[in-house]
Amino acid sequence: MTQITINIEDKSILPHLKKILNAIEGVSIAKPSKRKKCGIDDALDDIKAGRVTHFDNVDDMFKAFGI
Repeated sequence: MTQITINIEDKSILPHLKKILNAIEGVSIAKPSKRKKCGIDDALDDIKAGRVTHFDNVDDMFKAFGI
């Protein structure tokens, strides 16, 4: 099976394009797959949202944790 990826800027034509493609025998439209976030993606989201804590050194970190 051959696959083609089409990028569409104007979303208003999408229903018309889907109707045309479904009318062609042997052509199917695959559902877009959701990519599962991994740990690094979660960490980058935390950084963007400001959910990080900075310590000048390890002693300050241990003090903050009560160790």
